[in-house]
Amino acid sequence: MFALAAPLSAQQAGEDGSLTRSDFISQMDAEFSRLDGDANGFINEGEILASQRQSAREEALRQNARVFAGLDADKDGQLSQQEFAALANPDAIPVDAAPLMQQFDSDRDGVITLVEYRIGTQANFDKIDSDRDGVVSDMEMRAAGIVR
Repeated sequence: MFALAAPLSAQQAGEDGSLTRSDFISQMDAEFSRLDGDANGFINEGEILASQRQSAREEALRQNARVFAGLDADKDGQLSQQEFAALANPDAIPVDAAPLMQQFDSDRDGVITLVEYRIGTQANFDKIDSDRDGVVSDMEMRAAGIVR
């Protein structure tokens, strides 16, 4: 079964939704001409791809315009930092408490106390303070890979 190459608008069809063979041929000829980018009377794969890319670009621009309009809360034609920030979806960024819980919750009771936190962080400090002078120098931080 043959399908129309392009959807018809209400203007292209008659008032009752009908379409004459003559109108259909005219519309399909116009579609062919649109696809025949070099107007040589043949449609090749490259022309089809170019037409599809152009349609995709136009659709992307329409979608971008809708997104922009939705973000531009004050409708001034510009996005403020606050309006732009609405693009960020922090809920889409995965988070996981397990590594910190494993590192600091030494008694595995499901909470980290200040004492547990200090024990863990001081152990990290002591690992970096290789000369045990109570000060982490720039050289010690570089050796630990904390700074470059």
